[in-house]
Amino acid sequence: MLFYPLRISILVFAVTILSSCNSLGQHPIEGGILENISNELFAEKIKDDVLILDVRTPDETELGIIEGATLISIYDNDFEIKIDLMEKSKPILVYCASGGRSSQAAAILAKHGFMEVYNLEGGLYGWQNAGFPVTEAKNDLTSLKMTEEELFALIQNEEIILIDFYAPWCAPCKKMAPIIDDIEEEYVTRVGVQRVDVAANPELGKAFNVSSIPVFAIHHEGKEVWRSNGLTEKSILVDEIKKALE
Repeated sequence: MLFYPLRISILVFAVTILSSCNSLGQHPIEGGILENISNELFAEKIKDDVLILDVRTPDETELGIIEGATLISIYDNDFEIKIDLMEKSKPILVYCASGGRSSQAAAILAKHGFMEVYNLEGGLYGWQNAGFPVTEAKNDLTSLKMTEEELFALIQNEEIILIDFYAPWCAPCKKMAPIIDDIEEEYVTRVGVQRVDVAANPELGKAFNVSSIPVFAIHHEGKEVWRSNGLTEKSILVDEIKKALE
């Protein structure tokens, strides 16, 4: 029989090891959430108004992603700059192939002020093995370099202009793209539409106080009259355009 204090020491050691394997540690900000979650809970949470982040490489994401995911490889040199452009007010669910890299990413997200961070245990391998779906990754937003002077000139030359601040890797931006296309077509002779890639043009994001994307701003006669952050219903955008046209 093991000596009693030795048995206690072994038990404490075992609990410590298990905890370190199953926990991401404490969120660095009081009240924050930093947790590993199961496939089932992940599937429930993505039904809500959340952000999904895939931190795998482009070669990996070509094989399929969880629908609605923003794609930012943790190996990108500007990974932390990119995540700072995401909405920190929403819960964020992060995953990789097997859970290792996303655990690292989850800790970085928490340090950058995301208050509710969830990591998919087992990663995409576990997700697919459990029968949950993946979808094709779509990179259909183009990038365009633009100077601050060029954008200010457009604002001054157009009586009314809608500016869409986005990034090609941003899933909410991709979701909004067809709406902006529709508005551009419907108001082609009355309202200018300009898309600004803040990843390719970070100086423009700074100049126009864009801290998260997407951002939509309406300028009338050279002055900003309305702004919205995040996913925005088409009806709201149209209503604000109509107000500017009055």
